[in-house]
Amino acid sequence: MDRENNVFYWLPCSVVLVSTAHGKQRDIMTATAMFVSEKEPLLAISVAENHLTEKLIEQSGKFTLVIAGEDQKQLAMQVGTAKGDAVDKFNQFSIKSSPGKFSDALIPEGAAAWMECRVESSREIKGYQIFIGRVVAQEDTGKAPLIWHKDGFFGLRPI
Repeated sequence: MDRENNVFYWLPCSVVLVSTAHGKQRDIMTATAMFVSEKEPLLAISVAENHLTEKLIEQSGKFTLVIAGEDQKQLAMQVGTAKGDAVDKFNQFSIKSSPGKFSDALIPEGAAAWMECRVESSREIKGYQIFIGRVVAQEDTGKAPLIWHKDGFFGLRPI
């Protein structure tokens, strides 16, 4: 199926980063996410199996979903292409960050919002691990989020 006939190519989405840590290891990567429930603070993320992020989430039982700010395009591209097993992305890309309230995962400065999550369940589907997380701490920084659509990045503003 080519891109013009793939509905997922058409579907705009927030650019999100998943940050996690366990012991002395930490990682951050671009990912996909969606909310599961409006009544309960649940969301789902998809992470490729056998990547460091997946291993750290499995070990810690936690992850932080970071909604990228509109000026974080370069960061999203950097952490989406480097392998966490090979380099510490926070050092490699000089990511200024601060600790969360609930976990050791770091939150990059400039984010539009972040949600610290405790894993409620997970499931492997064709090479990906789907994690359902319960939001246990969150913050909206007031910055505009970065959006991805048809291989392009956009800021989100009221119309």
